[in-house]
Amino acid sequence: MNVLNRKIEQKALGRTGIMVSEIALGTVELGLDYGIPMPGAYGRPETSDAVRLISQAAESGINLFDTAPNYGTSESLLGSVLNDRPDCVIATKVNIPVDANRNLRRGQEFEKSINESLDNSRRQLRRDTLDIVQIHNATVEVLESNEWQTIMARTTEQGKVRVWGASVYTEEEALSAIRLGLCSLIQVPYNLLDQKMAERVFPLAEQAGVAIMVRSVFLKGVLTEKAQWLPATLEPLKNSAEKICGYLEGSWRDVSRMALRFCVSTPGVTTALVGLRTQAELQETLDSIECGPLPTEEFYCAQSWGLSDEPLLNPSSWPE
Repeated sequence: MNVLNRKIEQKALGRTGIMVSEIALGTVELGLDYGIPMPGAYGRPETSDAVRLISQAAESGINLFDTAPNYGTSESLLGSVLNDRPDCVIATKVNIPVDANRNLRRGQEFEKSINESLDNSRRQLRRDTLDIVQIHNATVEVLESNEWQTIMARTTEQGKVRVWGASVYTEEEALSAIRLGLCSLIQVPYNLLDQKMAERVFPLAEQAGVAIMVRSVFLKGVLTEKAQWLPATLEPLKNSAEKICGYLEGSWRDVSRMALRFCVSTPGVTTALVGLRTQAELQETLDSIECGPLPTEEFYCAQSWGLSDEPLLNPSSWPE
């Protein structure tokens, strides 16, 4: 049943005291050419269009924006639009400092690298204090290291960072981040086809007061009409998406709507990260949210569509 004129819901970000929208704007596609190269729907927008999109998202009730230093011009775009919007929360990231052999840097080199990254993000975002900083692609080794625990406490005391979090890939990493008690937010992959986090991670996070931001809501475009342009190497994903489309009587628009509504309907999810590149995509996202949570019967049906092939579900392992 549709809920007409439903506004974007605001939720508590764990125990931080911060309120955030149930959907967050992901900005990688605003700063980089990213996603499935579907004709006419690929490539970053013009700067003026990106600025307009961010502004319209904020005006629509979206107050959480996700970025990273690795996302091209994304941080500077957000800084230019939201520098006078203290009501908007920006979640950026910091990379793990490693040496030439991919070993974690230690001591002064570690601290210098982290502080340089944080200071640069503060300049780009035009904020003295960063709202949320996530360890990018955090591993169990990184989360358990004394260096990270020290720097998280120190930068919070210095006023550089308000809230620390971690962006992870695996269930083991997510559980580690929660159990260590250092992160107020974790960002994890979750969608109609990749539901592995729901069984153990979401309940434990909710119990610990840790907010959950889910990404890959559309699995880099697989759960949209872009699935039709997947390469042969990802044929199983294309087949799964087409089965969902068939269940919804052949409508790719309804596939993407169900994908988003499934995520925001899942117990334990604080906010769903949606990557957008056009105003039309923003409007479609708002229309999906206006429909409200999935009815119970549809939600249970959607739970049966999850796959277990982790490499297939991880876009970073896909062939170029």
